[in-house]
Amino acid sequence: MKKLDRKSAIPLYQQISSDILSRISSGEWEIGMQLPSEFQLCEEYGSSRVTLRQALTKLEYEGFIEKNRGKGTFVKTKPGLTIQDLFIPQVGVKRKSDIESKNIKIVVSPATNPAVIEFLRLPRDTNVAFLTRDFVKAGRIIGINYAWFPLNKVPGITEIPLENNSVTETLQKRYHISFSYIDNYIESLSMDAETAHILNTSLYSPALKISSVYFDTDGSPVEYSETIWNGRDTQFHIALSN
Repeated sequence: MKKLDRKSAIPLYQQISSDILSRISSGEWEIGMQLPSEFQLCEEYGSSRVTLRQALTKLEYEGFIEKNRGKGTFVKTKPGLTIQDLFIPQVGVKRKSDIESKNIKIVVSPATNPAVIEFLRLPRDTNVAFLTRDFVKAGRIIGINYAWFPLNKVPGITEIPLENNSVTETLQKRYHISFSYIDNYIESLSMDAETAHILNTSLYSPALKISSVYFDTDGSPVEYSETIWNGRDTQFHIALSN
């Protein structure tokens, strides 16, 4: 059992539900087993009964536990392993996936991220177009993407919707940008509070981060992006094309 982090941006009920789910996954409580009473769980987590019931309601809604009036709360199922196709950007390769881009937002903001400044070859605090979006599969957010573009490459991109909700198509059709090559960097990490909250998982859960730098045909950087994928209960399948 993990102690609750009361300074975290993740709500206490979500911390509790994530920890209970982890304990189910680890085999502490098997399918059909009864969970400790609400009083016992409140004692364990140091939480109020209202907060605990929020956590249990969430797990019941997601189908992991079931409440039997007069008898208690029982484990209904364990989290399954999700096999996810992991797309690594490649020139000339289109993405075929059941993953959708949702909640796309683009704003103009100063470049303060050191990686953005380095890879886009920009002076610090230069304004860039900054895009955020969620990658959603079966209604669940499984990844988040951040992308930065030099404003001189994509003038007016914040003012007009993307072509068919596609960044690549917008760059090609509206700005006549073609990629000559893409550099990719892959690293494993533990999620911070903000990312864990967005991906509806626990603090310090495993994640996979792919950073990509896209270059135009003249060799100048056009885009720098970072995608963070939820690594908990996930097996990644990677297919590369020549």
